[in-house]
Amino acid sequence: ELELLAKIEELNNKDDIDGFIVQLPLPPQINTQKVLLAVSPDKDVDGFHPTNFGKMSLDMSSFIPATPFGILEMLERYNIPTKGKHTCVIGRSYIVGRPMSILMGRQGF
Repeated sequence: ELELLAKIEELNNKDDIDGFIVQLPLPPQINTQKVLLAVSPDKDVDGFHPTNFGKMSLDMSSFIPATPFGILEMLERYNIPTKGKHTCVIGRSYIVGRPMSILMGRQGF
């Protein structure tokens, strides 16, 4: 965990690095929340930092987790309207399920 936190701090401070992700899930001996909080919100391209997650929830400009973003792209590219329709998201993980439910609730396209 200490090595990972040191690497995150290094990446946070490098001006030539625009963003990075921490591949989840992490091994059980590593505190995932501590690690995700260590990632600078400005470089958190997965959108897991509470700052980015909160902005996403409020429909503000932010990084969006990759899989939910990909699903939104797919719906848009294939012109699949969701406005006025019921959607069902199975699972509530903060990686896919929870962000997807928030995004579907705010999209209405």
